Amino acid sequence: MYTTSLLTPKRSVVVMRIALRNLLINYAKCIIPILFLVSNRSTPAQEALNVQIGASALDELLPDNAGRPAVFDAAPYIEIGSNYDQLTNNYASWSAQYLNLSLPLKENGLVNVQAQNVQRFSMVDQDLNVTYAYPTKLGVINLDGGYSANPNFLPQTSFGIGWNGKLPEGFGYIVAANQKQYSESYANAATNMYSLGLEKYIGEFRFAYVGMVSSINRNQGSFASKVQGQWIGSSENRLGLTYAQGMEPAVVALNNLASIQFQYVQIDSLYWITKTIGVTTALWHGKEGSYYQRNGGQLGLRVTF
Repeated sequence: MYTTSLLTPKRSVVVMRIALRNLLINYAKCIIPILFLVSNRSTPAQEALNVQIGASALDELLPDNAGRPAVFDAAPYIEIGSNYDQLTNNYASWSAQYLNLSLPLKENGLVNVQAQNVQRFSMVDQDLNVTYAYPTKLGVINLDGGYSANPNFLPQTSFGIGWNGKLPEGFGYIVAANQKQYSESYANAATNMYSLGLEKYIGEFRFAYVGMVSSINRNQGSFASKVQGQWIGSSENRLGLTYAQGMEPAVVALNNLASIQFQYVQIDSLYWITKTIGVTTALWHGKEGSYYQRNGGQLGLRVTF
């Protein structure tokens, strides 16, 4: 049996891949569908917005002098922005506008609210997501809920719970589950996703591997994985790189929810122009099975208060 002190980052990834493939796939159907971790709220292919948007900071478990992650003692902020995707195979382009509000409450937790206006498949949906995170001595628990009224392609409701736990030697682990419920246009289909991950902090860098098992209406589970590297500077400027691949449920066209093979790569950043004004950016490329490929980007303005 490996102990945390014997796990190198390379060996950790190998161990996690073996554990996820041999255990999660076999038992995913038996897990009770519960809520979902906001930092993994979106599927890795279609809705992997800039990791700086929403609760990416909840992944950062390095404690400050108060013994909890520094994000809970940070200044509140509001962020507005938009993103755009160019699709191949004659599909119409996608776009979205978002408003994000983050309210750190120190030892009482953190509240994050995000509203989006999303254009896809020549249709428009809106949704609202609310997250609450609470720090403990052993890690951070996250509760998440989302709602979209009369959606055309977004899930009507989503619920999730997750745990970001601390381990010795700068390691951490991620356990999460979520359920999304779609409208009558998709025969009221539900998707479930279960995630298990390992992360490692080395100085100003964070590395993470997450494996995900997902299904539609509790049919046979599909496996996907995500690898992420992130640099967090002393001035809170950040640069991240994410690569994800595998099978996942996705709305690939109106009234078409299917489990597809995908690949996704993204680079993103947060740069503080002043002490209170920052800019978030992202560029990505995604492949959605044989349906289409996506090339897109995101730009946001973040202001602390």
